[in-house]
Amino acid sequence: MRGFSELPEFPGCFVCGKDNPGGLRLHFYREGSTVKAEFVPDVIFAGYGNIVHGGIVSAVLDEAIVWAAYVSEKRFGVTAELNIRFLKPVPVKEMCIVSGRVTESKKRICTCEAFLTDKSGTVFAKASGRILLMKQKESDELESRLYLKRQ
Repeated sequence: MRGFSELPEFPGCFVCGKDNPGGLRLHFYREGSTVKAEFVPDVIFAGYGNIVHGGIVSAVLDEAIVWAAYVSEKRFGVTAELNIRFLKPVPVKEMCIVSGRVTESKKRICTCEAFLTDKSGTVFAKASGRILLMKQKESDELESRLYLKRQ
């Protein structure tokens, strides 16, 4: 994805971890205050037929809002609330794009939104959520224990 800066990753994370053999291995990037990742969901992530399981869709949207908060506030956080609207079935083996951004930030709470689309912009699902940010010291300690590329 040209024009994007790669974000750090947690090696064992189900969504972004490159070392998780059963995971999605998404590589998140940022462009300004938006984070994005491209992926092609494998058939092992299907719920039935050739449709991606809603839990997988939820995990991907959740990951996007967490990384959006990280980009905005320069510290890690955890999901406090996640609301998802499933608009269209997500087909397996087709390119998907997830994007997320912060819509509001107050003290330790970031309100975010995320979208899962196809290449042409058709929205499969959208999410809104709130991220509870860690205290800076906690976030710094977490970061010091991991190999993260900060750009």
